[in-house]
Amino acid sequence: MFTHVKALQFDVRVAAPDPRFATMLQEQFGGANGELAAALRYFTQAVALREKAPKQYDMLMDIATEELSHLEIVGVLIKQLLAGLDDDLQAAHERCNWIDMIGGQKQDGLIHKATLSPKAAIIDGGGVGVHDSEGVPFTGAYVDTVGEPTVDLRNNIAASRGPRSSTSGSSSSRTIPACRTR
Repeated sequence: MFTHVKALQFDVRVAAPDPRFATMLQEQFGGANGELAAALRYFTQAVALREKAPKQYDMLMDIATEELSHLEIVGVLIKQLLAGLDDDLQAAHERCNWIDMIGGQKQDGLIHKATLSPKAAIIDGGGVGVHDSEGVPFTGAYVDTVGEPTVDLRNNIAASRGPRSSTSGSSSSRTIPACRTR
């Protein structure tokens, strides 16, 4: 059973749109070592232990629930970083230079691309998709649960290094003054 608390665990604010950083964060959302994979990994591991190890079941369900809250925070941050991409392209271009930030394409070229390829418009259209930073769809292959607690714990430890190293690498290589939490 889950209960949704309407307030985010951390209040996320973005000062300015940044589609490039939003694309990097998409890896944290739907990538192989992202929050969605972690939540599903812990959830499936917990289910395997429900009857034979109730204390471990409770612990893993708590962790899975925590990972879902991280998923929500990352999703809200991505959406805020893509502000202006989900409504009128002309109005968005007047509010920020996001078109220049996503590869320097001319506005007409971007509109033409979106018209010819609805998939590109859907993937890059201002929302949060269930895919990684390259647009590769999320897959159940990312959830590597074997049902043996010691093996699963090792997999969890290894998987948790992926997001930490990708996040610290991106933030150390560039300053992101637009993103703040309270």
